[in-house]
Amino acid sequence: MLHDLLAAMKGHGGGIFVWQDTKFKVNNDLGLLHPCEVAIVEEIMDVATNFKKITAFCDAHDGGGVETGDHCGGIYLSSLSAALRATATTTFHHTVLELEKKLLFDPELPLTTALVTIRPIGPILATLANLVTQIKEKQLHGCQILETVHNLIAVSVGQVKEVFSRIEQKVHAVLYHQLTLWLLHGLLLDPHQEFFISTCASSFSSSASTTMSTTSSLSQQTETLSLEESSDKMASTPECHLRLEMLPAHIPLSVAEKVLFIGEFILVFEHGALRENGESRPSLASSRSGKVLKKREGEFRGLLADLAAEQSFSVDKFSRAIETIRNCVSEELWKLVMEADILGELSDLKAVFLLGRGELFQTLVPIITPFLLTPADPCADFTELFRSAGRQVLMEDNVLEKFTLSLKMPPKTAAATSSHTSEEQWHALWLTYSARWPLHKLLTSTAQDKYNAIFTFLLDVRRAQYRLQQLWLVQRRSGRLGEGSCLGWTLRHHMALLIDNIQYYLQADVLESQHWQLVKAVNETQDYQQLVTAHHVFLASVAAQCFLHSPVVARAIHCLLGLVHRFCAHLESSVRNGSTDKEVVESLHEEFERAAAQLFFMLSNLRLHRTDQQQHTSQLIMRIDYNRYYSHHSGSLQRLTTACKEGQ
Repeated sequence: MLHDLLAAMKGHGGGIFVWQDTKFKVNNDLGLLHPCEVAIVEEIMDVATNFKKITAFCDAHDGGGVETGDHCGGIYLSSLSAALRATATTTFHHTVLELEKKLLFDPELPLTTALVTIRPIGPILATLANLVTQIKEKQLHGCQILETVHNLIAVSVGQVKEVFSRIEQKVHAVLYHQLTLWLLHGLLLDPHQEFFISTCASSFSSSASTTMSTTSSLSQQTETLSLEESSDKMASTPECHLRLEMLPAHIPLSVAEKVLFIGEFILVFEHGALRENGESRPSLASSRSGKVLKKREGEFRGLLADLAAEQSFSVDKFSRAIETIRNCVSEELWKLVMEADILGELSDLKAVFLLGRGELFQTLVPIITPFLLTPADPCADFTELFRSAGRQVLMEDNVLEKFTLSLKMPPKTAAATSSHTSEEQWHALWLTYSARWPLHKLLTSTAQDKYNAIFTFLLDVRRAQYRLQQLWLVQRRSGRLGEGSCLGWTLRHHMALLIDNIQYYLQADVLESQHWQLVKAVNETQDYQQLVTAHHVFLASVAAQCFLHSPVVARAIHCLLGLVHRFCAHLESSVRNGSTDKEVVESLHEEFERAAAQLFFMLSNLRLHRTDQQQHTSQLIMRIDYNRYYSHHSGSLQRLTTACKEGQ
């Protein structure tokens, strides 16, 4: 019977010790065992059951790349399997071998001796079996395994904790190897989608890696994965993103974002000759390609190797190591964008997106206007019209070629252009900027969307100002337009005064001020990420100070601009017809006074209740109420607004 017991300990059942329902059971139908012996044997069989679960798991995942039922394998599972074999199962085999020697020496060995010999390893196998069960039930893989092992270490003590620490060290070796490739070469060796970073080109990993079973074989086969194989597929830098479901809880999100940043921009350097518009830009790229970490690559490789050699994972040491590498990459990238003339690019963006070249849009508006009548001209080449206006104001061709202007109507109604008004088409004008390498990582599509939102608003204000200026010329040339002409002159003057003050606020208090702060931040830092942060703050500040994030104020300004366009359209039509409708002018005058009063009241309330917007709100109030007109007439204007609301 003792021989059968030893065989069962090794995972092989028999007549007495039967494997049934995922565990060993004692078959004592013949009554050969005393009830006390049955209790002892059942305790030993519990240990044998855990051992069999662990060995079955190891057998299933030794290959690394195989699939077992609904549960996919992977390098982390393979490494865990190797760690389990190297620690717990080897120790158990030695224990069983020791017991077998005792049995050969003493054939009458009591069962209590077998129990005393096996019992010390029982808690270890039970905890490891619990780990295996969790992985199977939750179908964990990749970096999720790291989190599970780390959590079990936190609740373990004594010898169990030591075993789990050794297992964690071996499984973390896979993570550090992936990190070494990603942080130093921009390579993502992740054939089973196990890493917490993913790219659209992650499939470039070698299929040979699916046969790796241990960390050592992983290292050998990875070294053979040369940069030539992946450089062709990474010639155009892929989009990278974090997979939060794969990020272990003991690795902070901020550290993971730094890891993403480092690897993503190593791709920019190492595979630097990007193709834009079918042409490579090797001049700046090739001068930096492969030189980002060249001088310190050995230092960083050793730093990661030292972390991998640590018996326990230290968040503090890991974070400091990643920060050291990040500082190096960020400084190199800052040098690169400065060599690419980031200040010149920001100046070009200001000139066009932020209407810094006012004469350009003074020329562009009358050129484009005929093509934005209802319906829009489908044959209009807005980019060519834009560049034509730019050449008229002596803008350089190399600047104009960076921008394209198009009409971006909402997708759901793009086909029905006839249903859109002229104003809607003006708001649908969309600028696209072709950022040269490596500034495309700074001036992303998201940043350009923000620039376009600001551009649409600024263009609307500038266009209203332009139309009022042109209307003054029309009125001067036409003389009196009949009844209501005096009111028309007065209304145009009031509108022009308010719009000019808003325009001055936007140009002097917002755009120039914020652009100066951005340029100052760029000149003062030597860190790329701080530069990116400064650019994000610039866009957010401009949008906030243009009140794009304040729907109430934005609607009030939009209403004012709409009234200006309606008034200009009416008087332009009156000039062609030779008469002015006094009632329409009076109605527009009343609406404008009410809308201006509403804007003043909203800004005043916003200044009182929103401390975060108090400064720029006060600045705009000072501009539009510089002569205290709205303050002195606030009572009558408020009564006018209330009466009109009640009339509606």
